[in-house]
Amino acid sequence: MTLEKLKQFRTGVYTILGKAKDALFDLMDAVLVTRSINSFAELSVSPVFRRQWSSVYEAIQDGNPPRTELTGV
Repeated sequence: MTLEKLKQFRTGVYTILGKAKDALFDLMDAVLVTRSINSFAELSVSPVFRRQWSSVYEAIQDGNPPRTELTGV
C-alpha cells in the first residue's frame, strides 16, 4: 500500500466515524501499535493515544461508527 493510499484510507475512515471520532481514531491507532492488549487501560497509556484514560470508555460509549460503511472503506 502506498503512503497516499494509506492517507486516503485514514481520511475516509475519519470522516465516517461520527461522534467521538478523534478519540476513536486514536484508539484504533493504539490497537494497531500495541503488541499485547489485556485491557482498555493499557490502550490509554499507548504513546499514540493522546487523551486521558477515561476517553477510551467515553469513545466506545459515545461513538457509534457505521459498521457497514467502515467495512467498505
